[in-house]
Amino acid sequence: MAVAAPPPGLGHRAHTSGTPLDDRPYRPEVAIPGARMGLLMFAVFAAFYFLVGYKVTIDDHVVVFDALNRLTDAYLVWWNDPPKLAAIGFLFPPLTTFAFLPLTVVKPVATSLVALPLLTSIFAAAGIVWLDRTLARCEMPLVFRLPLILAFGLNPMWVFYAGNGMSEAVYLAMLAFCLYGFISWYETTEPRFLIAAGFGFALLVVTRYAFIVWALLVALLIGVALVRRRASRVEVEGSVIAFCAPVVYALALWILFNALIVGEPFGWLSDQTSTQAVNATGIDVSGSLGFDEVSRRLLELNVAVFPLAFAAVPALVIAFLGQRNDMALWLASFIVLGIVIMGAHALISQNEGLLTLRDSMPMALTSLVGAAWVYRSYAAFRLVVWGVTLVLLIVNLFTAWKGMQDYPFQSLEQAFTRAISTGDSQEGTSSRGGFNVGIDPEAQMAQHIKDRIHTNNSILTDNAQTFGVILLNGQPQVFWDRIDKGDAKWNSVLNDPYGKVRYLLAAYNPRSGDLITRHYPGLNAGAVPGMTVVYRTERYILVRVATANPIAPVRRTTTNRNGNGTGTGSQTFARPGG
Repeated sequence: MAVAAPPPGLGHRAHTSGTPLDDRPYRPEVAIPGARMGLLMFAVFAAFYFLVGYKVTIDDHVVVFDALNRLTDAYLVWWNDPPKLAAIGFLFPPLTTFAFLPLTVVKPVATSLVALPLLTSIFAAAGIVWLDRTLARCEMPLVFRLPLILAFGLNPMWVFYAGNGMSEAVYLAMLAFCLYGFISWYETTEPRFLIAAGFGFALLVVTRYAFIVWALLVALLIGVALVRRRASRVEVEGSVIAFCAPVVYALALWILFNALIVGEPFGWLSDQTSTQAVNATGIDVSGSLGFDEVSRRLLELNVAVFPLAFAAVPALVIAFLGQRNDMALWLASFIVLGIVIMGAHALISQNEGLLTLRDSMPMALTSLVGAAWVYRSYAAFRLVVWGVTLVLLIVNLFTAWKGMQDYPFQSLEQAFTRAISTGDSQEGTSSRGGFNVGIDPEAQMAQHIKDRIHTNNSILTDNAQTFGVILLNGQPQVFWDRIDKGDAKWNSVLNDPYGKVRYLLAAYNPRSGDLITRHYPGLNAGAVPGMTVVYRTERYILVRVATANPIAPVRRTTTNRNGNGTGTGSQTFARPGG
């Protein structure tokens, strides 16, 4: 007997084996967007994000230095002398730097900083496509999806991070993919979606370590849900392993690399540095941080970045209680877990500055997915749920803009709002969060070096602080950085640079943590014998090093009383300075 095929565009039929996770059979009432629709949406959003990002980042100089650091690390992988994959670095989660690698093969794309908006516009647009597919999986037709997608995709927080080169766009795209795979598995019980979600979380945890907790929660919820649905032991174990295997493998590789290269297999779990960014002016976060203050800040973030959660979380909890709807509980748990992680991190570290605007963005995306699930769960109230969701997303356009202007702990969001509203370059201005905006100090030093110094390994520098100069100079072989021959050799030269390198390049703000400035605290004032400042910008100094240590002890043979120079006595003299 012939089996009727499903209507075109409505996807596959429900999986015939396995334990259904939904009380009703899966009926794909709304077609999952096809490849043509996905590519069109991707192209439109990617072009928009790139144009805005190019204007703000390249023309208006609103450059976030964390992104600049990652781009430099990727550039050094190809163009350092010698090239080393270890230039990826172990301070930040590695995936964002890896993502820059294809763009840094072409030097001008990296040194012009075009790679910054190009990378994140691609990932942010991909995140929008996966979000659209998730709304379709929640049975939302295109006429309803598009207004929500536009309201979300045009949110100023999302637009800023879609064009500034930061890791937010990368991990949010991964999160959107994970949620799509997870919801698709819940609806269809097809293992391919669960495996896809596992691979997505594997990439997610090496883009942002906090998602390790999310992955553990997902694994737990998968097992609990299957047990509640009376699945067999084999199915429970197989499903949990299928999800967890990619995550465990990714973490194991990262631990191995840290053990082999850095010697600290779990060093990435703790804060690697307490120093400030090179362009930071500092912000006061001193004093005891209590639960009340953290709660107040989290409420501010909730209003500014993800107000949709005020409606989505209670609605999801009601759906779970009224329908035994496991996915509703999971989505609500993700939102609450994200808030708890932020608050706990700030409390444990006693650092209010960790409660940043950008760290709230996962909850914004998850709140929209949660609202879509509420829409899917209450067929009789879909128009109401959709209307409330759209209104809150529109309100969020204004609350996000206001938060970017006024919230104290941020990463140049205020400078972004000024660049958009005025169209003017932000070079030399200040921005909330304690930052000086712009890259002219880096560009000036880079050009000075490019014009005058061409010998390889002639400038000793701490690339963790002077990365901007190295990238904009475009000739990393001129610099002897910590990646070239390892920290041990680099530190030995730092202790005695005379005759080994011709120059030192340092960020002279002592709070930046530059190792050269720490080793020679009088360098900026010209108080180190044998070291002369030859060029200075607002953030950096280039110092010429003498060929011999002017205060090194030397041995000179003394003459006898007869003056014939045949005596055996000797005396130690200090070499004169100069």
